[in-house]
Amino acid sequence: MRHIAICCFVWLLVLLPSASRAQGPPGSELLRACGAAQKQSDGIKISDEEAIGSIYCIGYISGFLDSLALSSAASGGGQKICLPQRGITNDQAVRVLVKFLRENPQTLHESGRMSLYIALARTFPCR
Repeated sequence: MRHIAICCFVWLLVLLPSASRAQGPPGSELLRACGAAQKQSDGIKISDEEAIGSIYCIGYISGFLDSLALSSAASGGGQKICLPQRGITNDQAVRVLVKFLRENPQTLHESGRMSLYIALARTFPCR
């Protein structure tokens, strides 16, 4: 029952419109949430609050990767990010983002989606 309540809470946060979220979450928020997801993936016990962040991060990353795949298919090769033929997992994308944000703390106040885009473009550039 507790997990259902947590999931409902996370979905409410994601679905509620907010003017401050027009540019997506800031990098600092994604670093906190995705850092928790990375810890969980590594088998480290996380708190309930971190679990909510982890769910948020995975949902955000998954949606971003889905939209990237769709836009790449529609662009006819004009994209800046070329993922491997088989794609990447959400966990791999989380690790790419967390690494980028930790190495570039000056970007933490900026749009998280732009940070994710830059991190993926640097890791998987088109040649």
